[in-house]
Amino acid sequence: MYKILIVDDNHHFVKALSYLLKDMFADKISYIRTTSNGKEAVDLAAKESFDIVFMDADMPVMDGIEATKNIVDKNRFLIIVAVSFHQEMEYIQEMLEAGARTYIIKEDMDSKSIEACFQLIQ
Repeated sequence: MYKILIVDDNHHFVKALSYLLKDMFADKISYIRTTSNGKEAVDLAAKESFDIVFMDADMPVMDGIEATKNIVDKNRFLIIVAVSFHQEMEYIQEMLEAGARTYIIKEDMDSKSIEACFQLIQ
């Protein structure tokens, strides 16, 4: 059973991704937690175990790059998927160097790209 964390300050994106995940993996999800900034994500990841984290790159309080570094420092096996509207190579490279396993541009996100993320867990 998957334990999922979605970290994004765009409430509409969080709702859409939650819906898509529930639609695709309804029988395989233990729970989905959400938070709107990197600091809360770091705190949550320290208290709870997750199988996969969908992390926005650009957020208030603490951005996704810093949050990813902090989380991966404590749990290098956690799968972090960077999600962002940014298509610039600079953002993609920073998130991957911080410890994200893959990067999905939000407007390109679909069931196929999400399925590929969950294959990283196996």
